[in-house]
Amino acid sequence: MRRHAPRLPFLLFAALTLLVCRPLPAAVAKEHPIDLRTFLERREECDHWRGEASPDKARQRDIDRAVCRACAGTDAQLARLKKKYKANDAVMDLLDELEDRIELPDKAAAQRFCRRFEQAGVP
Repeated sequence: MRRHAPRLPFLLFAALTLLVCRPLPAAVAKEHPIDLRTFLERREECDHWRGEASPDKARQRDIDRAVCRACAGTDAQLARLKKKYKANDAVMDLLDELEDRIELPDKAAAQRFCRRFEQAGVP
């Protein structure tokens, strides 16, 4: 009789994937304004890519490009949304869970870094 490989690594990977790649709560997706939903979806994508790293140079380039695409401008957008919805406790609870500053403090350096992908014609 043939023995099957242990499934524990697969199960751990599946559980981790469900925790990390969870969809937005239904309350966010249906009850909140479109600007908030759009921002939270983008920020979730940004946070996903910020947590990625790879020793493979090509893969790391893909990750860096995704971070540039998803994260640029989110600090300012978060600040604007907090100002706009400061009287809405439910929205503020969602926004207060996010880090206020995730972008590089040196905006010029961040723009130079991300411009590499535009100049290379990388989408």
